[in-house]
Amino acid sequence: MQGQRSFSAFCRKSPDDIAAWRLVLKSAIAIVAVLLFAGVATAQVTGLYFQEVKKDGRIYVFNTSERFKAFQTSGEMGPAITLAGRGPDGETVIAENETALDLFLFKHDLPAYDRPTPKPAAATPAFPKTTIGGRVYGDLSSKENEDEGTGLKSSDSGIGTDVKRFYFIVNSAFDATWSAKFETDIGDVGAKRYDVFVKNAFLQAKLDDAAIFRIGAADTPWIPFVDGLYGQRYIENSITDADGFANSADWGVHFLGKTADNMLSYAFAVLNGKGYSSPSRSKKVDFEGRVSLEPVRGFTLGIGGYSGKRGLETDSAPAKHTATRFDALVNYIAGPVKIGGEYFTADDWNQVTTVAEDKAAGYSGWLQVKVDRDWTLFGRYDSANPSKDLKPALKYDYYNLGVQWQVVKPVMASLVYKYAEVKNGTLNTSNGTIGSTVAGAEGRYHEIGLWFSFDF
Repeated sequence: MQGQRSFSAFCRKSPDDIAAWRLVLKSAIAIVAVLLFAGVATAQVTGLYFQEVKKDGRIYVFNTSERFKAFQTSGEMGPAITLAGRGPDGETVIAENETALDLFLFKHDLPAYDRPTPKPAAATPAFPKTTIGGRVYGDLSSKENEDEGTGLKSSDSGIGTDVKRFYFIVNSAFDATWSAKFETDIGDVGAKRYDVFVKNAFLQAKLDDAAIFRIGAADTPWIPFVDGLYGQRYIENSITDADGFANSADWGVHFLGKTADNMLSYAFAVLNGKGYSSPSRSKKVDFEGRVSLEPVRGFTLGIGGYSGKRGLETDSAPAKHTATRFDALVNYIAGPVKIGGEYFTADDWNQVTTVAEDKAAGYSGWLQVKVDRDWTLFGRYDSANPSKDLKPALKYDYYNLGVQWQVVKPVMASLVYKYAEVKNGTLNTSNGTIGSTVAGAEGRYHEIGLWFSFDF
């Protein structure tokens, strides 16, 4: 009854009395909370270790028990953050770390610690920079190369795996202008062995995208340009390369570049003439050049030319003719379709040191259709007259058909059927010597299998 009377009496109090009681209750709750927090803060705040020690007019604060115990033993603070005059009564505060300092300031309801702006992490220098990588062309196939005049097959006919090319590549940039490249070409030269050649070994000065100079062994102007647009060098060389009418790299001085928003590109070179596998000297240098235009995106036109003695002229073997070659290309990409072609003519390419004159001509066409993001159907056809004057009946025809799968970005694989025939003689090609030694007969080459390429 006493409790009921007290509650009834409380209810009869005036509004002012009730407001006063509410203020007293709130103050009591705040005092209890502060006391509880202060008690906990001497040991832990929000689960963190915390200790503070007043000594000689200074306040030492800690966030780890190890540092606190070491201080108790030695009296030395070690590495710390010092804030003069930041204690509750103007003491100097010495904190083990930023967390200890934050806990101390929070406990004593002091202004927050304004941290100095951290220094930005040192940027990795852009130069010098060296990258190491490689590229592999290989196949697993069944091959038959038969001279139908004699009925004999080439020694490399049969089933097997072959790595046609292995390139080991080192690029080193010294600064934004100067760089160097070293690339080996480990290739199957058809004699049941692999030979190692230096394909690229040059010093480069890039003054601008429109003015790049190279000295040493570097890509020639034409073949790498065609291979880049064709996109399936791992399956077959371009026609001038496949039939022996051009080199993909050579020793010399090279100038190349792009301008007009990359619409116009060009490359010119003064070369030794024998290709990258033979850096020998001769009496004169050769010249090769190429200019290409991309008037609209995906549509490329290119022309090129070559003139020289192919590194064959010496005092003991004077040149009788100058080898020349004219090249032309068109390539168009529209959505999933790529269609392109290459044409060449050559005069006295293989007759530099002989009295007889000769001409050659040929063309190549390709079609590639993406049927899915990673799958492409493709075909190619080549035809050439390798010796129009001396062997006018000699005729070369080649085609391939297949489907390409981009396994992952650096890995390509294709199921391919390849066929070639040479009539009225023999021709040394990238697939071996094809043809017949019997007059009027022909040779046929068939190969089916899996071709692959990967970069690393």
